[in-house]
Amino acid sequence: MKLFGIVPYLAVVTVASLALGACSSTDNPGGSASGGSTSGKKRTIGVSFDLLNAIRQAEKASIQKAADAAGYTVVFSVADQDAQKQAAQIQDLIQTKKVDAVIVIAQDGQQIASSASLAKANKIPFLAIDRAVADQQNLTFQITGDPVADGKLVADEFLAAARTRPLKVLELVGGLSDQNAIGRRDGFNAAVANQPNITIVSQVPTDWKPEQALDGTSNALQKDPSINAIYVPSDFLLPSVQSALTAANRLAPIGDPRHVFMVTIDGDQNGCKAMQAKTLDADIATPVEEFGKQSIAAITTALGGQAVTPKAVQAKGLTLNQANYATTSVQVWGCAA
Repeated sequence: MKLFGIVPYLAVVTVASLALGACSSTDNPGGSASGGSTSGKKRTIGVSFDLLNAIRQAEKASIQKAADAAGYTVVFSVADQDAQKQAAQIQDLIQTKKVDAVIVIAQDGQQIASSASLAKANKIPFLAIDRAVADQQNLTFQITGDPVADGKLVADEFLAAARTRPLKVLELVGGLSDQNAIGRRDGFNAAVANQPNITIVSQVPTDWKPEQALDGTSNALQKDPSINAIYVPSDFLLPSVQSALTAANRLAPIGDPRHVFMVTIDGDQNGCKAMQAKTLDADIATPVEEFGKQSIAAITTALGGQAVTPKAVQAKGLTLNQANYATTSVQVWGCAA
């Protein structure tokens, strides 16, 4: 995979390397800034995810890989899309399991602030990945995708397709409390606004729930059979959209008159399979490997007593489309899985 957000990453790693160099003259992790400690006890990283789907599995693996390399132990929990459950899990990680740092993907970017405050009160680095949090005052480091830029990359694919035919678009929207969903929506809408060959005929909120994506897509296709393009803001929702298209006899490969032009975001296994089947025109792949690398590097820096700079990083997605699939798919995490 190509490196994304490479300048911020190098900045974090450079500081982390200095912290490591101050503690040891060897390549073996040790000392207070690495996986070891002066007492010989391994540092433990507590990880709390909102849910565990395909992309979360890849993000979890990227954290584990980087943590193993740094000599850390990882304790993992999943909140099953329940913000209160996540808060309780993080409290347990901090107060009972006595972890040395916490990495979260917040179920609710507002409510997670209380967990960040608890971590700060206990002098524990608190990091957010993938999904931005609202209150960054008590945050040690944050790395996310760039949802607005990703929405614009989706729009680029629609604009290219609209050069040869008018597109009547069904736009699905994720959870409206999620900055990823909002950014992906706003970036796309701004880029296609006032384009004569692109008309958004229906905008369907899904709250990141597959059943809502299925019902919303089915209803929209029944209400307006002229829909010939769909924007799916996450591959997580793609199977639901495919089911609705199949029921409407509209799931067909590129070149078939029934084909519905479609672009998604994430780059998971579902997206890669649909690209291979030529029922999906493009997928904007999220750089999940960078999330693990940069978050663990930031923890090493913080545990070494250094401030993490920059404090927030955005990594833009990679466009995978039918034209570049043969050469670019090897860089996409879901295609390599």
